Amino acid sequence: MARTFNCPSCGATLEYPGGTAQTMKCAYCGNNVAAPVEFWQEAKTAQTTKQWGKYLIIFLVITVGIPTCLGLLGAILGIGGSIFGIIIQFLVQFFTH
Repeated sequence: MARTFNCPSCGATLEYPGGTAQTMKCAYCGNNVAAPVEFWQEAKTAQTTKQWGKYLIIFLVITVGIPTCLGLLGAILGIGGSIFGIIIQFLVQFFTH
């Protein structure tokens, strides 16, 4: 959806290019025109929200992902150690009797 507004100098209809650009040049009269605040502020808010989304993912990986993986690793090593202990006990009994 194209966002348009009128040039305050010549009244020409200008199409806002998007992004966070706060000024643009009028293609008709050549003046630098300030874009309406709501146009560039929406893009800036979306950009900030996207940035905070990255921080949230990093936070979740550090606080939930890593401890969960370490816990699973500990459980697997514990089970493996138990199995290894049983096998060693069986082998000792087998070769000593």
